[in-house]
Amino acid sequence: MSRNVYEYDDNGLARVWDDGKWYLINRNGQQICDSYSYIEEWGEGYYKVEQGIKKNIMRSDSSLVLKEWHHSISPVNKGLIIFTNTIRKSKTNTKTRYISGIAHVSGIILFPMIFDKAYWLKKPLEEGEEKPKTWAEEEKREKVAISVEIGTTPYIIFPNGTIYDPQNKHLPKKVTINWAQLFEMFVNWTMPGLQFFYRDTDAPIDVEMTYHVGDVLRAGRFIDVTNTLYRPAQKIRFLIASAHTAMLYKIDELCKENPKVREWNLCTLHFNSYFKVMDIYEKEGVTQILLLHIPGAAAIFLGDDELIMQFANEMTEQEGTLVDMARKSMDDKLRMAIHPRSLDNEFVKRMSHPVGLDDDYCPVMFRQDDEPEDKHLASLSRIVHKLAEDDDLSDFIEESDNFPYVGTKDTVCEGCIYTRGIRGNGEGCGRLFTKSFRERYVKGRCEFWKDNEWALSEFEKRGKYEREKAKEKAAKQSDAFALATIRSFVEKVLDGDIHKLRTFNLSAVDYENLGDAKLTQNNVVNSIMALVFADSWPGLTVDSIEQYTYNCSTVNESVRLLGANIGDEYLMSLNKFNSTNELADRAINVDHMLSSIGNYWVLPNKGLLSQRKDATPHYRGYVDKYLKAIYNVFTGTGKIDLDLKGIFYQNRKLMADYQGVEGFHRFVKNMMLEAYVDEQGLPKDVFPMVWSYMKGLDRNTYISAVENFCSFCEKTIPERADRIIARLEKILNSKENID
Repeated sequence: MSRNVYEYDDNGLARVWDDGKWYLINRNGQQICDSYSYIEEWGEGYYKVEQGIKKNIMRSDSSLVLKEWHHSISPVNKGLIIFTNTIRKSKTNTKTRYISGIAHVSGIILFPMIFDKAYWLKKPLEEGEEKPKTWAEEEKREKVAISVEIGTTPYIIFPNGTIYDPQNKHLPKKVTINWAQLFEMFVNWTMPGLQFFYRDTDAPIDVEMTYHVGDVLRAGRFIDVTNTLYRPAQKIRFLIASAHTAMLYKIDELCKENPKVREWNLCTLHFNSYFKVMDIYEKEGVTQILLLHIPGAAAIFLGDDELIMQFANEMTEQEGTLVDMARKSMDDKLRMAIHPRSLDNEFVKRMSHPVGLDDDYCPVMFRQDDEPEDKHLASLSRIVHKLAEDDDLSDFIEESDNFPYVGTKDTVCEGCIYTRGIRGNGEGCGRLFTKSFRERYVKGRCEFWKDNEWALSEFEKRGKYEREKAKEKAAKQSDAFALATIRSFVEKVLDGDIHKLRTFNLSAVDYENLGDAKLTQNNVVNSIMALVFADSWPGLTVDSIEQYTYNCSTVNESVRLLGANIGDEYLMSLNKFNSTNELADRAINVDHMLSSIGNYWVLPNKGLLSQRKDATPHYRGYVDKYLKAIYNVFTGTGKIDLDLKGIFYQNRKLMADYQGVEGFHRFVKNMMLEAYVDEQGLPKDVFPMVWSYMKGLDRNTYISAVENFCSFCEKTIPERADRIIARLEKILNSKENID
C-alpha cells in the first residue's frame, strides 16, 4: 500500500486502524507507538489515546503524559489538560460525582483531583463580534482560563498559574470604625463616676523630659493610689482622674488580712490601664501630673485626637474643666497640712514608682501585657478587673467583606423577582442566603431566577422532573411501569392485538410520534423481558436493566454472515456472492426478524456477558457455539473459556441456580432455547461456522450457510415469540384482574 494513502499531520505521523486497533506510523511506514482502542489528535501536537473507557495523552514520541489513565481528558490548550474521573453512585457515595484535576503536558500534576467541576472559559466576544453559529465555530474560540469549583465555590485558574477568587474571599475583611459609637462609648466609660486618686513620689526622674501633655501611656504594673491626700510630702504628685479604680479598702476580707488597706483607703488600677496626660502643673516646688484614665480602645483609636480629649476635659458636671479642677485641687492642698499617710514609710514606698515607667524609668511598652502566670498575681488581676469594672470597649469595629457586588444591572439577577430581597453587599436575596447567592452572582448562572410569581424556575422545573423521575423509578422497580408500557404499546402500535408482536420489527417504529413518552424501543423490550423472565433472574425489573445489572440483547445476529442491510434493497455481504433474488428476499426478511421479540433474551451484565458472544472471535456471534462454552463452564467439562468463567464468577450471585448439568437445563428452559440443544439437553451445532469475510470462502459454502441460517431463524424465532407472547398475555390478564 502506498504511503501517500495516509493523511499525515504536522508531526509527520498518520493514524492507522488495523484489526480493531489504532496506532501511529511515520512517513517510513513504521509503527511508532503501542496499539490502542482509539487515537485522535488532541491539540498542540498531542494525541488522545484510549484503552477501553480510560484515556491518556500521548506525545509525538509515543510517550504518555500522565502516569494514571482517566475517564475523560480535555484537549490540550496552552499546555494544560483537564482530567476527570467518574465516581459512581454507591452505598458510600449518594450520587454520581465527577472529580477533576489539572496537569501540564510535561506530566506535572498542577492540581490533583480536588475540583467538583472544571471547564475552559472562552474569550468574551468583542463588541459587534458575531456569535458562533455552530458548535464547531464555538469550539474554535480562544480559551483563556479554567473555571473550577470546589464544592460549589467558584475559582478561576489562568494558564500562567494565577488563581482568582471571584468572590474576593482571599482578601482580608474591610475594617470600619464607627467613630460616633466609639466616642459615645468612650464618654460613657470615662466620665460617669469620675474622681481623683493620688500617688506621690520622690522618684529620680526628669518630669519635663519624661511626661508631656497629650502623651498616652500604659501603667505597666499595678498602680496603688488613695482617694485622700493633703499637701504633698514628695516633689511629684500623680493625680489620676478615673471612674474605674478598684476600691480595695471596701473589701472587708482584704482589710482583715491587712488593716493598712483600710487605713490608707487603698485603691488599685490594673497594670494594663491606659492614661492620657492632660496637664503638668508645677507650684511651690511640687509638680502635679494629671492623668485621665481611658479605655485601651480609646488609647489606640482616640489617644491622638486632641479635640476629643479637649471635649473630655470640658465635659465635667462641675464648674470649670478637668484641668481647672485638678489645678484648684493642688492649690487647695498646698494650703493644708501633710496627711499622716504621706509620712508612713510603708505607704510612701508603695507609691514610689512613677506611673507608666519600667524599673529603669523608661516608658513601658504600649502593647498590653498578657495575664500573669503567677497564681497570686493572676488572682489579683481578676479581682482588680472585677472591682474596677474596666472591661475594654468593643463592638465599635465593623467588618465588611470585599464581595464585588455592583447591583443587579447586567448581572444574572437582572429582572428576577427575588432582587427586591437583596441585602447589603450581596448578603443574600429574597430566595437565597449569602453563600448561595454570591456563588451564583459571580458565576452568572442561577437556577432560581424567575421573572414572575407564576413562572417555574429551573430549580422548580428540576424538582418537578426529579419527582417525576423518582415516581417513574419506583414504577420501574415494580411491575407498574412495564405493565403500563406494554398495554400502551399493544393499544397504540399493535392495534390492540398482542399477537401482532410475533413478527413485529421492534426497531422499525417511529416511537417519537406516538405521543407516549414510555414508548421507546428500549422501554418496550426491557418491559417485555422484565415481565416474561422475572422468575428466571433474581431482582429482574426494568430498573435493574437500566442500572446495568442485566442487559437485553439479541440471541442471533447476522452482520458477520449477511453484512449490512442497505435500505432493504440488499445485504452487502450476500450481494457480493451473487445470491438469487429469492434468497435475498428471505435474508432481508430474516434480518427484520432478528429485531422481533422472539430473538431477544436477558442476561446478567457484569463483564458484558451478553456482548461476549458477538465480540469474541471464538463464537463470531453464533449463539450455538456460545451455548457450548456456557455449558462447559456450568458443568466444568470440555474446553473451558477462562475469560467466560471469570465473567460467570462476577455474576455468580445472579447465576447461582444455573450451575451443573441440571442448572444448564434449567437455563435453557427458562430462556426458551430448546431449539439449540439435542434430545439429551446438550448444546448442538446449529449453524456452520461461516462468516462472509473468512479467507478462502467459496460461494456454495457461503450460500448454504445463509440458507441454513434463514431456515433455522424462520422457524425458531416465531415459535419462541409465541411462547413469550403467551406468557406475557397471561401476566397482563392476571395483573389486570388484580388491578
